[in-house]
Amino acid sequence: MSERKSLLKKRRRRSIIAFEMIRLDRTAAEPLQKQLYRQIRDELRSGSFTDGACRLPSSRALAADLGISRLTVRLAFSKLHAEGYLQSKVRSGTFVADPLPEMFLNAVKPTEAPAIERPFRISDRVKAIPDQRVRKQFDLGALEAGPGVSLVPGLPAVDEFPIVIWERLRSQVLAQRGAHLLRHASSRGDVDLRKAVATYLCDFRGARCHPDQILIVGGMQQAMLINAMALLDPGEPVWIEDPGFHQARRVFILAGAKVVPKPLDQEGIVIARSPKEKQPKMIHVTPSHQYPLGMTMSFERRTALLDFARAHNAFIFEDDFYAEFRFTGPPLPCLQGMDNFSRVIYAGTMSKILYPSLRLGYVVAPEQLIDPLVKIRSTMDQHSSAIDQATLAPFITEGFFLSHLKQMRKLYAERREFFIKEFNRLLSDRFLLQIPEAGLNFVAWLRSEADFARVVRVSAEIGIGPSPLSFYCIEAKLKPAFVFGFAAWTPTQIRESLLRLASALR
Repeated sequence: MSERKSLLKKRRRRSIIAFEMIRLDRTAAEPLQKQLYRQIRDELRSGSFTDGACRLPSSRALAADLGISRLTVRLAFSKLHAEGYLQSKVRSGTFVADPLPEMFLNAVKPTEAPAIERPFRISDRVKAIPDQRVRKQFDLGALEAGPGVSLVPGLPAVDEFPIVIWERLRSQVLAQRGAHLLRHASSRGDVDLRKAVATYLCDFRGARCHPDQILIVGGMQQAMLINAMALLDPGEPVWIEDPGFHQARRVFILAGAKVVPKPLDQEGIVIARSPKEKQPKMIHVTPSHQYPLGMTMSFERRTALLDFARAHNAFIFEDDFYAEFRFTGPPLPCLQGMDNFSRVIYAGTMSKILYPSLRLGYVVAPEQLIDPLVKIRSTMDQHSSAIDQATLAPFITEGFFLSHLKQMRKLYAERREFFIKEFNRLLSDRFLLQIPEAGLNFVAWLRSEADFARVVRVSAEIGIGPSPLSFYCIEAKLKPAFVFGFAAWTPTQIRESLLRLASALR
């Protein structure tokens, strides 16, 4: 009997792997447990141990052999377990896994076939979007953070945002609501934020709404897309201003709508419709500040537009971005506040007032439309960041939003006046600057149409990026002009960039 026990003991000893090639360097920057893990893994990968009966020495025995702590061995074993190289058996010890991870991954190798070049099939929906950008051109953050001053329109002065206040409020809401803010949020939007937005719109934008009419969205483009998908069937016409907000055209095309460009006059969108033209299902307008031309829709045109929408059972999508930045008189009340027949869907964004990456906006819709809009939103991406929504609510209710808005209106007014003075001083021989009552951009009309190609080329060479007005046009045939931004840059930066442009053009 004792002879049999001795034989079993010898077999058990033979089944234990002896890691004789392990060499640990105590002077190396790599921790000992990582060195041990890496060397055991490499030995197992070598293929010498493919039998599941191969047992590793105990952590105590290996630690004694190598002169290291038992914890170091356990850490190395733990990582090998996690990656599938080892497996444990109750009361038996630790064994080499069978199969090893490499054997499993390499079990089936695809047969190599001759490569056939075939173009990827792209949907007609994507092909229809009028957007020629590729690769890094979609990285707006990198473009905005590039060297120099671009004078690109549409950028706010993010360096003036009160980050300290925002972070304090963020810490407070996280301390109060904790893990609740890490779970899924309401597709309608944070209830406190909807209440805060409703109060602000009624008090300062002349809206007539309550929190249940408000849907929090991920910015203006998502607001347009949700409404288009909820209200327009493929091929149904939507009117948009021409020239107008270029992203509106892209969004409505993505939704499958038939985009119908409508001309503008000094009072806003021209409502006249030819007898052959189909009635619109939706009309996208920017009445408080037309982008990019800058005119404000007159009271008479607003009334006529509301009457037209009611008579033709159409919805008006009121895009109210930049409405807060009016520099001649107080901000005008929104179109939604004049609507007595539930024809207006009102949308705004916090990205232009606070900072672009916030990606928070809102939609104010007639009550009967809210549930269909929420259904689309819940299908699209469920909800916006719960933490950002919870932070924005007290930022509004505690007065920081209005304080920041007042500060930015003053700052932008100063930069606007400086831009006008310097532009006319340096470039009035080539451009006629149009001065709107509101907004954060200017349209500069070329005095000589022959200069257009040269301005485009020179602007690209020196890194100044005003947008050609033609970029915003669909059918509109306007004289050559460029759209300049000014809000994001200091007076010194504005002067230097205009000097560079003027010098380059001379």
